[in-house]
Amino acid sequence: MKSILPLLAAALLLAGCDRETTLHSALPERQANLVMAALLDAGIACHKVAGDENTWNVMIGESDFAEATNLLERKGLPQREFKGVSESFRKTGMVSSPSEERIRFMDALAQDLSRTISSIDGVVDARVHVVLPDNDPFARRKLPSSAAVAIRSRWDADLTDIVPGVKNLVKNAIEGLQYEKISVILFRDMPPKDTK
Repeated sequence: MKSILPLLAAALLLAGCDRETTLHSALPERQANLVMAALLDAGIACHKVAGDENTWNVMIGESDFAEATNLLERKGLPQREFKGVSESFRKTGMVSSPSEERIRFMDALAQDLSRTISSIDGVVDARVHVVLPDNDPFARRKLPSSAAVAIRSRWDADLTDIVPGVKNLVKNAIEGLQYEKISVILFRDMPPKDTK
């Protein structure tokens, strides 16, 4: 009977421990550090473990998983990885068609603009959609270029004042784009449950 008591005590101790789970994996070190900083600021215990090819995994207790996921979603972490012009224009075949080049160019423009707008204070995420019509040079009527910008902001950030600046940024980044052909839509996150 005496030999069973230490085993029972150990079993109860292990049952009370919170099992560890991976919250995010294969993150660049900067993103892993930003995620950890946000979690630690909120009082959620975490640590990082080296992953494959210079990446990191962020580990937390299973009981904190839901709270941590909701917190990081509100903060826009980990940040979305953007491909710049150099990555988007990397050729995969011997010869690219003009339409493939156009699509890659529009995607690269959109990603570069999204990255710039996402770095504005208060912005959680930004998406830019660029339309550059393939106009016939001999056509009488040409379709104009256009752009749409969707900005997701923190719940406590009012970004109404930056809309004209964002439109000017997009206008000046895309040749021939007119100011009135750019639409900007703002979405504000819901406040955290513990905030009144």
